[in-house]
Amino acid sequence: MHIFHYLINTSGKIWVEGKLGQRVGLEKKGWLDLNQWLNFLHPEDQSRFLSAVNMLLERDSHTATLTYRIKTRADEYLEVSDQLQLVPGKSAKGKLLFGCLLLKDKSLSSEKIQQALYEVAQLSVETENLRELLRHLHKIIKSLMPAENFYVALYDKKNRLISFPYFIDQYDAPPAPYAPGRGLTELVLKTGQPYLITPELFQELEMQGRVESVGAPSIDWLGVPLKYGEEVFGVMAVQSYTEGLRYSQEHLNILSFVANHAALVIKKNLAEEARREVENLMIDTFASIQDGISLLDTNLNIIKVNPTMEKWYCHALPLIGKKCYQAYHGRQEACHPCPSLRTLKTGQPASEIVPKTGPGGKVVGWLDLFAFPLIEHRTGELKGVIEYVRDITEQKKAQDKLVASLKEKEILLKEIHHRVKNNMQIISSLLHLQANRLKNLEAAEALKQCQNRIRAMALVHERLYREENLARIDFKEYADQLLVHLFQSFLPGSKDISFSLQVDAPFLTIDIAIPLGLITTELVTNSLKHAFAPGQAGEVFVSLKKEENSLVLKISDNGKGLPEDIPEKFGLEIVRLLTAQLSGALKIQSRKGKGTEAEVIFPFQD
Repeated sequence: MHIFHYLINTSGKIWVEGKLGQRVGLEKKGWLDLNQWLNFLHPEDQSRFLSAVNMLLERDSHTATLTYRIKTRADEYLEVSDQLQLVPGKSAKGKLLFGCLLLKDKSLSSEKIQQALYEVAQLSVETENLRELLRHLHKIIKSLMPAENFYVALYDKKNRLISFPYFIDQYDAPPAPYAPGRGLTELVLKTGQPYLITPELFQELEMQGRVESVGAPSIDWLGVPLKYGEEVFGVMAVQSYTEGLRYSQEHLNILSFVANHAALVIKKNLAEEARREVENLMIDTFASIQDGISLLDTNLNIIKVNPTMEKWYCHALPLIGKKCYQAYHGRQEACHPCPSLRTLKTGQPASEIVPKTGPGGKVVGWLDLFAFPLIEHRTGELKGVIEYVRDITEQKKAQDKLVASLKEKEILLKEIHHRVKNNMQIISSLLHLQANRLKNLEAAEALKQCQNRIRAMALVHERLYREENLARIDFKEYADQLLVHLFQSFLPGSKDISFSLQVDAPFLTIDIAIPLGLITTELVTNSLKHAFAPGQAGEVFVSLKKEENSLVLKISDNGKGLPEDIPEKFGLEIVRLLTAQLSGALKIQSRKGKGTEAEVIFPFQD
């Protein structure tokens, strides 16, 4: 038996192997017109050959096997078996047909070859398991030639590993996967050529450093490549260990011929196994996820669920085939709001917290539902929704408990501010009563000033009690109330003196508001007591502004200026101490007849 190869391209050209050209008497080498080659085929077979070629090139079929007659140099027709295989290209013009032509001789019957090829073709239809496929392939090869010691090696290009899914040998055990070295298997993988390795040839290759001995030493070794297009993805090999069994070129031709047919079958099986492995992984992953997953079609019908959903809604089984709102919520119409409907409308993910219902529609918990578009990747068409559902019942209970606890603490804190304010008002009232009983005017005035200071602090707690935010207060509203109180205390009923208030600053914490309130009380008190003569009209100015990383409090008047021998220095001492508490600086300027201005600058970060 002799095997020859040829190539046909989409331009109607054919390239014929030199040995085949010699056999049929073709003098021209290289590419020639396909019509020239047809002259070597029997006239009755030419149309069948052309039909097979056109079918492969035009319809993207992968293989075709046919038998026809070809004329030799001696003007006699020999029956040949031909397998044509499509080699995919990057474009339609890049397609090639690879032909494997078998010229039969008397040593092997045509019927036996055809039966073997038929059985190889059937393996792709009847056998899904790779090892079982290779076992049947081994049996087919044994029917054509001695092949007790037989193996198939596959090369994983991505991981650079050679594995042996089928390995039958009377001496060696199946090898574990390994990286390519310098074995005979690697020689075929690298060259893409079939080899008959005799002891003499092995010794020669070994001396050249091209191969090294692996496993038990064999007498003869036959190895042929498994190809898909231009890719060599594996090796099929047989070997003998006794002198009584020697292989010949004819055996190599047989093994090559079968391997050419079997390569497509093996490649298809590998692809199917990879697909099944990915599919099984997806199924196992889908089933193992502890959150709920539902697949819905565009009409909100449930088409697939994972075990978690079946566990949560066991009272509504079976879930598949029902509307999601019927199975999960016991409703007769879609929920509102519904994230899945939003996803179907917009094609974008959506989410919503929804109730988890039990038998009779009773709410037994809460779910965080995420809806994602289910896309048909071949067409890009929206075909449904993936609902990913997480049970957040415990988190929501903890959140509700925390909110209730915060509300309780907020009420308690407001009550504390309220009681502090009331206690300060009691102290202020006691001071007022005591001041009214004193005959010493200086002592009564001192108690009155203490009363105003307490009032300044009490106002802070009153503001906090009334504010929604218990940590910060609006200084503008606070200062306005404080100024009104001071004017009523020192100038009751007076319309000659007024105040102006400007605040351009964020809300303040209690640690800043109380010192600022006391500073304001002392400085405004000094203005009201010393800046204006009886009956004199005037104005007190108060402002608080944020400048870069500082707050600036200014209190000024347009009175007669601060006297040099001011009788009360205790108030100013309080101002200095409170300024230092704020890590600030105090500056007071007073000009006779033009009023007094006090400025307090201290660091502040929002």
